[in-house]
Amino acid sequence: QDQLPIGPMIVPIVLASNKAPVTQITGNIKMHPLFLTITKINSKVHMKATSHAWACIVCMLMPEFIPNSKFHSILETCIWHHCMDIVHAGLKLAVCTGMFMSDPNNATQYCFMPLATYTANLPEQLMIICVMMSV
Repeated sequence: QDQLPIGPMIVPIVLASNKAPVTQITGNIKMHPLFLTITKINSKVHMKATSHAWACIVCMLMPEFIPNSKFHSILETCIWHHCMDIVHAGLKLAVCTGMFMSDPNNATQYCFMPLATYTANLPEQLMIICVMMSV
């Protein structure tokens, strides 16, 4: 916060994802939905599905590679990281330079949006940091 100009608002971002199979009419394709919310929303509101506090910003479909390939997980991880880089291009810009946004009172605020938390299950966390789980 010491490096920010005087007066901007900080809006910390929370991301969550979970690899999910899409089984109907798709041939069991796997996808990674990515959800976004902000930390300034009360946690009781976050937990209610009807509050629409979380927005699905992308559903990344994962292609099937050669079965039993030694490189399957490496290729999937590379594609996932490349897609995340594309999806987060605007967020990276908002973190570095800030952007003007409307608040609930329709007043314009200068905002910086750092990533505060990324929530995922253990296999996905290992994929994010490029580590293999030993059996």
